[in-house]
Amino acid sequence: MSSSYKDETGGHGGDLARAVELWNPDGGRIIDFSSNVNPLGPPEGLIDHLKESLPDIVHYPLPQARDLREQLAIFLNLSEKRLILGNGANELIHLLVIWKKPRRVFIPAPTFSEYEKAANLAGSQVERYSLPPKETFEPRALEDRLGPGDLVVFCNPSNPTGELFSRQKLLELVLLTEKKKAQVMIDESFIPLTGSLEATLRNVVKDNLWITLSLTKLWALPGLRLGCLSGPEADMEKLSRWGDPWRVNTLAQKAGLYCLRQEGYLEKALQLIDQERRYLSAGLAEKGAFRVFDSAANYLLVQGTLNGFKVADFQAELARQGVLIRRADNFHGLDQRFFRIAVRKRRDNNFLLEVISRYLKKFYALTLESPGTSGDEAGDSKGGVSR
Repeated sequence: MSSSYKDETGGHGGDLARAVELWNPDGGRIIDFSSNVNPLGPPEGLIDHLKESLPDIVHYPLPQARDLREQLAIFLNLSEKRLILGNGANELIHLLVIWKKPRRVFIPAPTFSEYEKAANLAGSQVERYSLPPKETFEPRALEDRLGPGDLVVFCNPSNPTGELFSRQKLLELVLLTEKKKAQVMIDESFIPLTGSLEATLRNVVKDNLWITLSLTKLWALPGLRLGCLSGPEADMEKLSRWGDPWRVNTLAQKAGLYCLRQEGYLEKALQLIDQERRYLSAGLAEKGAFRVFDSAANYLLVQGTLNGFKVADFQAELARQGVLIRRADNFHGLDQRFFRIAVRKRRDNNFLLEVISRYLKKFYALTLESPGTSGDEAGDSKGGVSR
C-alpha cells in the first residue's frame, strides 16, 4: 500500500477512488469490502427522494437538525434533550473529546483509530488497555489506573473484532468510572446491525455516560454522513446552545427522516447480515488458510495462518482482481496477518471467495506450502472459525 493511500484515510477503508488509481487504473470495478456499512444499501426510493429535495440546498439547514432530532429521539426512545446530531459519529466523537479535554483517555487495543486522534487533538494523554479478540473484559482491571478527569472509551460491538459485550459488563464500567470521578464514552455504532438491542446503554441516564451511534452505518449513507450523540441533559443543552447549529446538512436531514419512515428495512437488513456473515465465515474457514473470529456485527476479523502471509501483498493482489479489503495491521495489537472484511450480498461474497481461492492457488505455487498447513508465525492459530 502506498503511503498516500494510507495517510489520506488514516488507515481506514472506503477510499475506492485511490484503490482504483493504485491497483485498477484501467477502470475496472472494485467491490468495497473495506467499509462496513449496511449491506442492504440505502432504503429503496431514497435517491429519488433526495433528487426532489435538491432545490432546498439554497436555504440553510434546520438548526440542530430540529425535525430529525425529534423523530430520532422517538425512534431511539430517548429524551430529545439528551440528543444531538452531527456529520457522522466520528465528528461527534471528536467534538466531545476536544470539548471535555480529558486528562487521560483510556482506549482499548485494538480499536477504531479515531478515538486516539481526538485525544491527541484535545491534548490528552493516551493510555491503552488490552482487549484482543476473544479476551474477557473486566472493568475492575482499570480501577487502579483511573482518576478524576479521565475518559474511558469503549466500542460495543468491538471494531475490528465484532465481539459484542454484555450490558451488565458495561454497566460495571459506568459505575466504576463514576466512582473514580471519570467519564465513559461507549461507541454503539454497530449495535443496531447486530439485532441485540438489549446490549445498549443509551437508556441509562448518568452524568458521566456518553453514547455515540453511526446512522451512516445503519442506513448505508457514508457519502452523506450522519450520526448522533446522547449524554447528560445539561451538557447537551450547552452543546446545542454554543455549538454549530448547522452541523447536519439539508440532504442528510432529509435522508434521515426518510429512512426513519421505512418500515421493515432494519429487519430485512438483519436477516441478510446474519445469513451472509455465516456464509462468509464458513467459506473462509473451509479454505484452511485463515482463522475467522466470531462476530456479532456486519464485518469479520480474519487472520492469515500460512507461513509468509502478508496482508499488504494480500490486499494488493485482491484489489488488482476487483476486491478491496481492510488491512488490520494498523490496529494496535494486530500484526501483518490480520484483515477485516465487510459482510455484503451473496453475489459479492461469492466473488470475494473466488478471488481468495485464486490468490491461494498462486500463493501455494510460489511457496510450495500445501493447503491447510498453518505456519509457525501464526502460533497455535489454525484455519477455521474462532468462537
